[in-house]
Amino acid sequence: MVDDDDFELPELPIIDKGPPPDCPICGDPMAWIDGDWACVDCNGELLGPETG
Repeated sequence: MVDDDDFELPELPIIDKGPPPDCPICGDPMAWIDGDWACVDCNGELLGPETG
């Protein structure tokens, strides 16, 4: 196994999402979750990448 610690990761681009849109159900501002806008309150507490 080669231990090569002499490398650099590229810088990630900054994505300008703008202001959060309002939830069409409750009207509160949505949150940026897993690359898309989602309302945590309306979708439940188990919203995230580990739940699919």
